[in-house]
Amino acid sequence: MMGVAAGLAAVGLVAGTWEGLTRGAPPAVTEPERPAPGARECRFERQATAAFSFESTATLDGVPAPRAEDRFQGHLSWVVVEEARPDRPALLRAALSAVDLEQALSQERASARELMDSPFYVRVDTRCRFTGIGFSPRWSGASRHLVSTLLESLEFVLPGDDSARWSAGQRDGVGAYTAEYRRHDATGGTARIVRTKPRYQLDDAALRLGLRVQVLGARAEADFDSERGGWMRRVEGQETVRIHLPGEAPQGFTHRFHLVREDGLFASVSDAVAPGEVDFAGVSEPAPEAPSPVDAELAALDVGAARARFLSFFGEGAKGAVFPAARFLAGWLRAHPEEGAALLTDLRRGAIAESAHAAFFLAFELADTEQSRQVLADALVSRDLPALDRGRAASALADHGEPSREVAQLLLTQARESDSPMVANVSLLGLGSMAGRTRPGDPLRDELHAALRDELARAAGSHDELAVLDAIGNSGDDAFRAELDERLKTGSPALRGRAAEALGHLSSEVGRPLLVAQLEREPSPGVSTTILRSLTHLAPGAALDLTEAELALAGRKLASSPSQDERAGIIEWVGRARGQREARRVLAAHFPREPNVHLQQRIGAFVTPGELREFMR
Repeated sequence: MMGVAAGLAAVGLVAGTWEGLTRGAPPAVTEPERPAPGARECRFERQATAAFSFESTATLDGVPAPRAEDRFQGHLSWVVVEEARPDRPALLRAALSAVDLEQALSQERASARELMDSPFYVRVDTRCRFTGIGFSPRWSGASRHLVSTLLESLEFVLPGDDSARWSAGQRDGVGAYTAEYRRHDATGGTARIVRTKPRYQLDDAALRLGLRVQVLGARAEADFDSERGGWMRRVEGQETVRIHLPGEAPQGFTHRFHLVREDGLFASVSDAVAPGEVDFAGVSEPAPEAPSPVDAELAALDVGAARARFLSFFGEGAKGAVFPAARFLAGWLRAHPEEGAALLTDLRRGAIAESAHAAFFLAFELADTEQSRQVLADALVSRDLPALDRGRAASALADHGEPSREVAQLLLTQARESDSPMVANVSLLGLGSMAGRTRPGDPLRDELHAALRDELARAAGSHDELAVLDAIGNSGDDAFRAELDERLKTGSPALRGRAAEALGHLSSEVGRPLLVAQLEREPSPGVSTTILRSLTHLAPGAALDLTEAELALAGRKLASSPSQDERAGIIEWVGRARGQREARRVLAAHFPREPNVHLQQRIGAFVTPGELREFMR
């Protein structure tokens, strides 16, 4: 999964372009629509929970040691919101925890903090196929891509009958393919299923450009447990792919992944984001680049033809359509900026399918014209549009072109006066991100800072204060050091935790000493865990260099904390400094005292068995 993006980045191909070229036609496969009576199936009971540990790594082939790699590991927890029915998939609310993310190869970086900050939703049918993944509008394209491609790599589709061999059309970060399956039954109600991937289906555009993908080996196996909902309890896989591009040497990469069910790792899954507030479209691609210059063929399309072509991206439930569709429509809007209002009218009258709405608003953001900005502004204040679409408009406005005073005022008004809490919250978050995008020295930057401080004062003592801290975190500006430090020291536990999250978005020079000082005196294990998460990810993808005082603090905390989550956070923090011998010594010293076997295993990921024996003498 990450290997796909990494390999393409290494040979200079934009991953979004690749996705647009490898959509391919759905392969002809044998797929019953629903399981036959008595067939194996995935079952989900409302409020049931599950937890898994996972790891995914990607490396480029032919690179001498020490090889750079992309690595994504952590814990996945979910709770069943709706049970599966023959005509409707189950709905799961899921969250990630203990995420460790290193991206030495990927051009587009995801944020470990963002991955853990809010839940997402997964639709799974009775054949164990992921039929949709829904994210909050706050999630970046990079984070959506990372999670969705992880799940795609772990997808095993059951046959729907008692077949021992079957095939299924699927898609992953490279493109469409036909998976070949074999089942090996075992004792105790388990079944081992082996999945192989012979080849990918490329569309005509990819073939015309001379692109070729060679699958050198792609095998994964999963153990299904009928006694625990028929779901997977273990997945192991390795895939090696070679990409051939005209004029370039072939580039191979290897993706290794595994998942193990470990319900003891279950972490509470927040319900802060409701199912109606998430996008179930366009989760399998990274954030797009700006559209290419408009060509003559595109400019020649009238509004009806452009709308039809835009909607064609979403035909037959196509996955991964949002960003290619948005790029297409954005290019057309640049050639026909006056037609944007007509397209918004089409949306209002229901002529734009719901599955295309996320791409619709993204296209207006990417178009970057005065007319597209005005359409987004109109949509934001249109009470005849659902709150989710108005939230999409607010998010797109906040990232549209150069920050402007007019947009800032509109977002501030919606943050204060909107009839929808969701629209108000997204607008407030947008103010923060606008502040982060505004150049130093621009008077608008000072005005946005003043507006955020005013909102913080207005919200003091109320639940809304948490949302303002999120917006300040979005700004990533060290100018808010004093406000965040005050709440970190004296606020309620919820306020201290949110201030710690926001401080994690500031520079390491400012955030780190404040967070470490509070960690020393913090009485709440939950807040300490949040502080540790911010400390761990102040420098995403880079090793930490902890001071002697910080290592001593970590040792004291490990020895005294009764909280498993807090100890896990300390282990991850110190583990990010595993290049330091003293950091490994701290972890090794705690190893024999750690009562949780999973945390002992985590220490083992940072300290070799030989060093464990050496340091424990």
